[in-house]
Amino acid sequence: MPRSPDIPRISANDLATYMVSSETAKQSIIRRNYDPQPFIVTRYQDARSAIKTYLSDLSRSQNPLNEAISMFEQRAVDPAESDTRQDDARQSIEVLNSLRLMDNQLGRYQFQDAPHSQPKLVLAGVEISVRADLWVYGEKRGQEQVGGAILRMTQDDGARRGDMGRYVATMLRMYIDQNNPTDRTPANRLCMSIDVRHGEVVAAPASNARRMNDLEAACRVIHALWGRV
Repeated sequence: MPRSPDIPRISANDLATYMVSSETAKQSIIRRNYDPQPFIVTRYQDARSAIKTYLSDLSRSQNPLNEAISMFEQRAVDPAESDTRQDDARQSIEVLNSLRLMDNQLGRYQFQDAPHSQPKLVLAGVEISVRADLWVYGEKRGQEQVGGAILRMTQDDGARRGDMGRYVATMLRMYIDQNNPTDRTPANRLCMSIDVRHGEVVAAPASNARRMNDLEAACRVIHALWGRV
């Protein structure tokens, strides 16, 4: 089905960027999402698949990571591959090696692969593509709980990175509230942005009402300015 420009749509990462940007940059983000490029090469796609396979395996076998690194090492020097694909392969090797260093942080979580096709988070008339990479299961005081995880593998955003991660994790919590894939209870601590490059797990803050209100207010602005900036 063709994309309708009349329905405001934005990705979770773009909305997180919007939340920490200047007013000028915010308008650029709205324009970019209103009139997106017809095709953009997806970075880290194969690395993301290997990480999801690894984390969702209860035994945490290293085989998916080892096999992926071997594939990327060959791709990085293959003259038949484009410069973009070779660079993606080199960057993907760095990402997978960084993930290995996060085992102590991630070992206590139970992950399950999430489907590629997922409903949108709808907030103030704006459709937000959250798309959890993994569901996260846990238990607290006998109560079965659920959350979600988004893998973050880019190197940019500097000092804003932690705050953006908290916004992404907050959107995951709001998404689970609207589209719970289980009969478990949503939990902030299980809604997380996994910053692979920086080796950090950023969970939704326990006190999150202000951040949720700020996201809703931002979506009202995006809805009002959609197609007008």
